[in-house]
Amino acid sequence: MLFSKKDFSRFLFCIIISTPAANVYAAAADRPVIERPKIGLVLSGGGAKGAAHIGVLEVLEENRIPVDIVTGTSMGAYVGGMYAMGFSAQEVKQRTFDTNWNIGYIDRASRNDLSLRRKKQNDTYQLHTDLGLDIDGEFKSRPGAFQGQGLAVLLRQLTNNLPALKTFDRLAIPYRSVATDITKVTPVVISSGHLATAMQASMTVPGALKPVHLDNKLLVDGGVVNNMPVDVAKQLGADVIIAVDLRDSLMPKKDLDSALNIVSQLTTFMTNASADYQKSLMKQTDIYLQPNVAFMTAADFDKLEQAYQAGRKIAIASLPRLLRYQLSPTDYAEYNKQKNIRRVHLSAHDSYFIDDIEIVNNTNLPNKTLLAQLDLKTGKVISNDELEQAVKRLQSEDIYGRINYSIKQKNNKNILVMDINEKSWGPGYLNFTLAFEDDFESRSDFSFGAQYIYTDLTEKGGEWLLEWQLGSWKKITTEFYFPIDYQQHYFTAFGAETSNEIRRFDHFNYYDFNHNELKNIDAKYNQTHAYVEMGWNIKPWAALTLGYQGQTGSISVASIDRKEDYDLYGPYLNLTYDDLDSFFFPTHGSYLNSEVGYSHTLRLPDSGNRKNGDTVYYSLSMIKPFTYDRHTLVASIKTAGSDADDLLPIYAQDLGGLFNLSGYHRYELNGRYSALTSLVYRYRVIDNNFGAIKLPVYVGGSLERGGVWDRSSTISWDTAITAGSVYVAVDSILGPVYLSYGQTSTGESSFYLSLGGTL
Repeated sequence: MLFSKKDFSRFLFCIIISTPAANVYAAAADRPVIERPKIGLVLSGGGAKGAAHIGVLEVLEENRIPVDIVTGTSMGAYVGGMYAMGFSAQEVKQRTFDTNWNIGYIDRASRNDLSLRRKKQNDTYQLHTDLGLDIDGEFKSRPGAFQGQGLAVLLRQLTNNLPALKTFDRLAIPYRSVATDITKVTPVVISSGHLATAMQASMTVPGALKPVHLDNKLLVDGGVVNNMPVDVAKQLGADVIIAVDLRDSLMPKKDLDSALNIVSQLTTFMTNASADYQKSLMKQTDIYLQPNVAFMTAADFDKLEQAYQAGRKIAIASLPRLLRYQLSPTDYAEYNKQKNIRRVHLSAHDSYFIDDIEIVNNTNLPNKTLLAQLDLKTGKVISNDELEQAVKRLQSEDIYGRINYSIKQKNNKNILVMDINEKSWGPGYLNFTLAFEDDFESRSDFSFGAQYIYTDLTEKGGEWLLEWQLGSWKKITTEFYFPIDYQQHYFTAFGAETSNEIRRFDHFNYYDFNHNELKNIDAKYNQTHAYVEMGWNIKPWAALTLGYQGQTGSISVASIDRKEDYDLYGPYLNLTYDDLDSFFFPTHGSYLNSEVGYSHTLRLPDSGNRKNGDTVYYSLSMIKPFTYDRHTLVASIKTAGSDADDLLPIYAQDLGGLFNLSGYHRYELNGRYSALTSLVYRYRVIDNNFGAIKLPVYVGGSLERGGVWDRSSTISWDTAITAGSVYVAVDSILGPVYLSYGQTSTGESSFYLSLGGTL
């Protein structure tokens, strides 16, 4: 056979993508040379103010003024890099304005992208402080407020995932970005490699974003040392400089009233000083533009249009000087032709033939584990979407920091380079939970807890989990989790838990000698159980688990002087499906949790007569949200029960509290069986979207019907209770906050104030 299947696929792919390039260079070889000065465009940093650069570019295009070299810092590196790729000013504007730049400051994988195990852990311990704790007791913190993963994804998308280049001279317009080596605090000119990475290195604000590791250097925003790289453009051969300076003004004395403003003042001084030096290198024939963008800050991405107009305004005002470099229509058409020839060659593709994968491994796991989690096959065409999905598969474990990739050519082969960095404050992570609920009458509960996850126990990704909780409920949990295969499709786990809680049974189904039902009974549950499990991760969001547990404990009610000790053991089977985007305020996805188990129970009441029994228990919970615009309706069904007939139920089922027959107090209804259906409506009143932090405000109401029963024969829709609620809620960084009122068809009513969702 002359060609293998792999070779033939690669041959076809190369023919398809290389034919236009061959024609391009054939045409380029015949292009005439236009004798004129080389014009270098220098774009300074300025964050959202950088939209002014686009306005300047548009005026240059409208007046046939060519650009032969582009250098930039920070946002200037982004705008300059996009223009250097061959995009027109209008195309750069559209891409920039259509981009949600707040996403650049979101590092965490969305909830629906997390593995099922991480979802469970994060929903319970929702306060992620990004603190690390080593086994030897040393605390660690992250090197920046954000990792920059979101910004990396944005820049890859904006640059069409352009492959790595041996030199940026191969772009439609020769280009350089400027970053700062934070180790030496010296400028670094980036002239080759992955364009998106070159942009990101120059845009990485010190302290806010983790430094970019490139060529054995730690790089941050170039504005620290060279915010307007005129010298770089001159070194590239520019005869004429057009420099755009987006500097901030120093604050007056009256505004220097906080540590933040003082630090900002010093930063502004350093940035302006570097720009002043670069300005001193310019000649009289060069053109210096300073758009009036004093009305905005670097973070005002909602004012891009105003900044863009400010750039147009200063460029139009400077046309008398700019027009000396105007080309004739014929010469400008030829200039654009040559630029477009190079742009066609650089046109990114939706997919690439990948010959091999190279791992830049900055983790504690071996390459084969990372390759298994990426689940990418070589010797075939891989689309950009598949590459991004592979990154998400890694992020689903929530132990990696920045994950970058690029495609480079080596020995006529396409090599996918995956640069994978584990969180620098790992492998031990601390998370916390805080919850509070008050019904303004008889019940007030609170809870505080901490969670410690130690990862990388084994080369396949084993973990140790330790949780402890204080407050109205006390609990300590430990678990060891061990994937069986490198893809983590199958796992084993074993653990133990001890808990101490007091449950208030307002309706206890226990009668005194006068046949009056006792109410407001406090039952103390002390339980310790151990378990072992084997499971199958069907998908990242679905798992089937078979387990076996043993439990010992006691239930005591002091008010009736009754106590029962018990031991039980038996198997259970659990199926969970969860791809909700949020557990507390979902807008899309689905949730299913079902479990059935059997236990053999040995009970020892105060009388001393041991009682043996077998119990079958079950639980089912389903949640499905439906969303249109700002409106969301969440439908849910849950039911649980056991066939035990003991007075003090081990598997107690209860209802009460917000959305659990609103109007009743928490745990007010109890029995051996429970069932509840509900529709919860909410309307998003305020977005409060600050990028990395979101604090949306909702108003809504609920309609619920359900009940609890002691005997299965009495379960019916007719004996169920109807309830409803109205509420105001905030999805805060501490968890959900609710202020609500509920009322039932039986006349019960209650106000609720709650924080957190783990009580």
